[in-house]
Amino acid sequence: MLMTLLKKHRLLLLALILGLSAFLLSYNAFRVCIKTEKVVVPARNLEPYHNISRSDVRIIEIPAGAVHERCLHTVEDAVGKYTVSRVFQGEMLLDAHLISGERRPGISMEIGSEERCIFVPAEYQRAVGGNINPGDLVDLVWVRKSAAHSEDYGSIHALTVLSNARVIETVTDESSGEFRGVVIACLPITCEKLAQCIESGSIYLCLVPWSTDGDGLPTDAEVWPNR
Repeated sequence: MLMTLLKKHRLLLLALILGLSAFLLSYNAFRVCIKTEKVVVPARNLEPYHNISRSDVRIIEIPAGAVHERCLHTVEDAVGKYTVSRVFQGEMLLDAHLISGERRPGISMEIGSEERCIFVPAEYQRAVGGNINPGDLVDLVWVRKSAAHSEDYGSIHALTVLSNARVIETVTDESSGEFRGVVIACLPITCEKLAQCIESGSIYLCLVPWSTDGDGLPTDAEVWPNR
């Protein structure tokens, strides 16, 4: 009778055996994902050079298979350190996002070894109404101080002294919020010539279209001598 039942339900038994085998194989393949690990994530968006406090980060659990090899696992690994780039809320916090709290980072991390930063004062009237952001490229137009009050338009001395300058940071007045100028990256020799231009006249900032930034690196910028 047993043999009769086996023959009668052999397809059902075969299906059960195959199903059990598939389950065992898939379990071995997915057990890493089923396991979870604790990781550190920002509790809010963090800007570059931000000193991390305990309220800035939290712990969550995610599947072990999704954990980045360089992520942090305890809050203590992050607190007191500085971010070196923007990190978004809920993103896994990696050691590459941080720098030791012993030395506060700054915009010097964003320039090359052959570059220098210089502040170019330009209020919003001379800076596209203040509509300039870090990462933009700008041309710098110099106007001689003595020419600003000239009655004769033809005698105004204005020329482009720097092209395709990369804006590292914009500067606003801490109390009023008014636009005060930009910090740009350029070569040391360019900084010297710009300092002379700033002391002898006014600088106007002109936005460069994004489509022309292919060769717009600071080292390719040209500075024309004062005429």
